[in-house]
Amino acid sequence: MVESGTRIEMTKGYKGVRGAIQEETDSSFPLYVVKLDNGIHMVAGPTAFEVVDQ
Repeated sequence: MVESGTRIEMTKGYKGVRGAIQEETDSSFPLYVVKLDNGIHMVAGPTAFEVVDQ
């Protein structure tokens, strides 16, 4: 599980765009609501991003 507020960088789709985890979804799968620095909100799984140092 990735904690809320954790900084991430996308590795799929919006590759290279950074953002932060907003919250975990209620799904039985590990899906997270992510707010990217370019203003886009999306749902992504842990294979779509990497945790980066703050």
